Amino acid sequence: MPPDSAQVERLATLLQGHAVTQLLASAARFRIPDLLAEDALPVAGISARTGIPVSALNRYLPALEGLGIVRCEPDGTYRVTPLGRLLRRDTGALHGQALMSGDEYYGAWQELDHCLLTGESAFHARHGRGLWEMAAGKPDLAAGFARTMRWNSARALSDVLALYDFTAARLVVDLGAGDATLLCGVLARYPKARGLAVEQGSMAAHAAATVREAGLDQRCAVQTGDIRRAVPSDGDVYMLKSVIHNWPDAAAVDILRTVRDAMPAGSQLLLVEKAHDSADPQAALRDLTMMVLFAGQDRTPTEYHALLTRAGFTPSAPRLGSSGMCLIAATAASVGHRDAARRTPNTGETPR
Repeated sequence: MPPDSAQVERLATLLQGHAVTQLLASAARFRIPDLLAEDALPVAGISARTGIPVSALNRYLPALEGLGIVRCEPDGTYRVTPLGRLLRRDTGALHGQALMSGDEYYGAWQELDHCLLTGESAFHARHGRGLWEMAAGKPDLAAGFARTMRWNSARALSDVLALYDFTAARLVVDLGAGDATLLCGVLARYPKARGLAVEQGSMAAHAAATVREAGLDQRCAVQTGDIRRAVPSDGDVYMLKSVIHNWPDAAAVDILRTVRDAMPAGSQLLLVEKAHDSADPQAALRDLTMMVLFAGQDRTPTEYHALLTRAGFTPSAPRLGSSGMCLIAATAASVGHRDAARRTPNTGETPR
């Protein structure tokens, strides 16, 4: 029996994903959306600015048009579409994502088989070092990742502000703050609070730039550090957003214990993560992405709650925001429970 032609066509389209990724990455690398942002240009004009021969552009630009990135006008000139503007270098939310997807991420996914067989990071298997280590030596990669984190943090900000009241907070410490977009948003809403963004070297510079752009230099400091090893001990509220999903259970619990041991009495930890929802068709792909990049995993609210308990916290009930972000406020457990958590072997996985 011959195969269903519609099914063949659908699968063939899925198999073209590699080509689509590289089409978009090339557009970002050659800055085509930036060139076409103000005025439509003829193919010859695009060629002069990019160095791509006219003959190649006559084949490449229609492919971008098919993806909705550019539009060909009746006079043969091209202009960028609203979708394509997302790839602009200075203002596009997904410029950095496109660059990484076409380069470092692309290579990492080629090691998916290794990742599935071993549970190890495919990114590390491909590149010989982790994403953070690579970003430290590649400013363009760090900038791209910072741009992606800014977009993600901006989306999460409304949920965090809706789910938690920072009125009583004097010092908000954002651990693994990315480019500090989330922390700056909290400080903008609560003008009496001060902030401290903690990030590793290559990302700390981006956090400092965001703080300056927000005009918060007098209220927010940036500290370079590795939260796996040490955490500031003078905060009222500590935030961990989109950090724990980067790690497998054992490493995640170790990080949480380091945070717990540094927290002063009466302080709270806010764990903020995208809640894994099996009903979401994109959830499995997001979870696999964490596995490929970091050997990490997305988790359900119940699983995050369990991790906090294992690490010696007393977590509140998870709260879900409109965008699917999960926030759990937690305090350090009593001394007896904390000692018991410290003695508990940190092996195995949190059951789903």
